[in-house]
Amino acid sequence: MRSKDDEIQQLEQAAQSMVQGSLSEVTRRCGDPSCACAHDPTRRHGPHLYLKFTAEGKAHSVYVPAHLAQAIRSAYADWQRFLELGGQISARNRAQLLRELQRGKQRAKAHKDRG
Repeated sequence: MRSKDDEIQQLEQAAQSMVQGSLSEVTRRCGDPSCACAHDPTRRHGPHLYLKFTAEGKAHSVYVPAHLAQAIRSAYADWQRFLELGGQISARNRAQLLRELQRGKQRAKAHKDRG
């Protein structure tokens, strides 16, 4: 089991390059009626990678050029890692809080029983 300090260090590393959002691959028709993609769905153009995210309450979908696809995939993987580690730290903190609350209840009950 990793220590909380190790997990926080990993969070910091992921935060250096993470990008929040989701990735999707889309195939498209180009709009040229003479192109094969207009008549045959298997000949559509793509797949093209898009980064989707919400900022200031507005949904965005941004095309990712092929030469940046690997960097964006890596940044997205860092975001997923950040979420995973954050969830683990949060669960550990919650368990500690619940133990402290339970001890407090037990002390209060013991004090009440003595009084």
